[in-house]
Amino acid sequence: MKGTYLSILICVASLWAQRTEPEVYSPLGKAYFARPDPSGVVAKADLALGQGGDKADLVLGAARARDQFLRFADSIPIYTRGMQVYPDDVRFPRYRGHRLLSIRRFDAALVDLKAASTMVPSSFDVAYHLGLAYFLRGDYNHAAREYTRCLAMGDKPKPPFLHGLPTDWRSCYALDDDSRVALTDWTYRALRRAGKMAEARQLLDRITEKMDVKENTAYHRALLFYKGLRTEEQTIGGLAAGNGFATVAYGVAVFQRQEGQTERSCELLKRITAEENWSAFGLIGAETDLARGACGARKK
Repeated sequence: MKGTYLSILICVASLWAQRTEPEVYSPLGKAYFARPDPSGVVAKADLALGQGGDKADLVLGAARARDQFLRFADSIPIYTRGMQVYPDDVRFPRYRGHRLLSIRRFDAALVDLKAASTMVPSSFDVAYHLGLAYFLRGDYNHAAREYTRCLAMGDKPKPPFLHGLPTDWRSCYALDDDSRVALTDWTYRALRRAGKMAEARQLLDRITEKMDVKENTAYHRALLFYKGLRTEEQTIGGLAAGNGFATVAYGVAVFQRQEGQTERSCELLKRITAEENWSAFGLIGAETDLARGACGARKK
């Protein structure tokens, strides 16, 4: 098995060395490329795999090393191989589903993430990405339902044992404020787009300025804006380009569109899609909306 898998890695590495085409074309026709790996992170992961044999952690490491540099055309086949060799390991469908979202294959991502959810229904990360798969497909009711399912566990203490949940994964139980604001923001967006304004507004009752948010400040900013505690300028003004901007600005764009401010929403969607961080979910959402004619310009 070790030799077989190493031969696959050698083949993948050879294809990467020769490949100059984009990793993906966006729904708007824009070409997106991988990033360079000047420190040889991928080579180190492959070396560890070669020395350690065909073990799940090392296979996963080889794939995730490629993900760091947006080399999804390489990482997805490795996740696929992992699913074949380790069919009971939820990590492979969870991460492959995430990366299928990254390359805009929403239907395929949904299959993987639904499978992962069946294996580990208490996983925060699976629920988060499964909700995104529904949302990006335009199925806002199912997206809201999945997010709400996870949120409903958030006030309950985490059981001492959760079947199948990897030890380093977050669960939907006992949500901290960082996890809560991320989940709440996408739930709010999904409910608004599903036309369920009362339910969306009710979500904001749990959102306060004093929440202990350390990492997901972008989601917290957006939620405070929805609640009327921040102006748009206070919410996105001065934000540097990058994942944080795409996250916040897409939330604001969705809000403005639902409030009838279509022109402002379109300005933000176009600004987001001009960003370079093409794997950010805010950017993927923005370009998907534009491609579906949110601003009157459908993809031909």
